[in-house]
Amino acid sequence: MSKKNTDTKNKWRNKTIAFRISPQEEQQLSLNVKLCGFRTRQDYILQCLLNHSIIAVGNPLMFISFKRQLNKISAELETNSHTEIGEENTAAIKTMLEIIKAFEKTNKTKEANINER
Repeated sequence: MSKKNTDTKNKWRNKTIAFRISPQEEQQLSLNVKLCGFRTRQDYILQCLLNHSIIAVGNPLMFISFKRQLNKISAELETNSHTEIGEENTAAIKTMLEIIKAFEKTNKTKEANINER
């Protein structure tokens, strides 16, 4: 059997995600990986995906996802008498808060633009 792929926190990476890119995009990706000093494309792509800002578009699916995630966290907190939320739940909460703050900021900007007219 092959060696288990683990990350820096010794989590087992057993899920595969694949997507297609053009030859030009592949060249740009390879260049970015080298310029940023990453050893692998995987490390570079994970860094980009997990640590860069994303533009969220509010829609019913997004709000349903929020509700489901918050219900899951709530149920877990009620089931476990732990005072710790856990790393996965903490990350989910932080992401949701960042999205909400970005929406608030966007709404304030829109309101300011309307008031200037």
